[in-house]
Amino acid sequence: MISLLRPVSILVFTLAPMLVMPLGLAGASEDTYSEIAEHMHEHLDQVSTIKAAVIAGRLEDVRKPADWLATHEEPALLPSVEEIRRYASRAASAENLITAAAAVGEIARTCGECHQASGVEVTFGYSQPPPQDIQSLMTQMQRHLWAADRMWTGLIAPSDVAWKQGADILAEVQLAPSDITDERQTQISNLMQRLRVVGEQASQATSIELRSGLYGEFLSLCATCHRLTGAFPVAR
Repeated sequence: MISLLRPVSILVFTLAPMLVMPLGLAGASEDTYSEIAEHMHEHLDQVSTIKAAVIAGRLEDVRKPADWLATHEEPALLPSVEEIRRYASRAASAENLITAAAAVGEIARTCGECHQASGVEVTFGYSQPPPQDIQSLMTQMQRHLWAADRMWTGLIAPSDVAWKQGADILAEVQLAPSDITDERQTQISNLMQRLRVVGEQASQATSIELRSGLYGEFLSLCATCHRLTGAFPVAR
């Protein structure tokens, strides 16, 4: 059995860099296209850092990238700037991980709505499918994090296929009581049960507003569990 009393590192499979192809920003020159694409990549880097900090349960690591996103000077033609800044500011000033997680979900929703409205095509590459072995705690955590990445793509691209892939994996969360060997067994089991419910609801959700709310809850549940157990994800 694996004790969750001690800190453990969870190896995860990370998404390949995002490719953004501006297709429909009317009135923009080729140079402006390039400038906007560069800023979008910068946004992704900062928002991904915020997301990773929330998942790890490290509120203190949210503030710097969130501040950058809230105050960074943007190209004049970049849509949805004020909305992104508002949610980034909310994340930067968050007093708890639940608030920060909700802000991450709303930033992702805003990005996806902007991409769709502007005719921007966003594609992600991911290196490999989730681990198929569901018998160990390690592979279960890797599956959770794979689901978080696919649902993230589903919001930002946006992509119904990616969202459903991630949500379906989340709905299959399994963690046997024998995997938890300390006094927090009941708390952790309750978190896992709620994760399954969120996955089931997410799999059926069709509106981006509902999806972003569920994604924020998903991240907050990850953060709560990681802070409770001392476990933390490490990308490779």
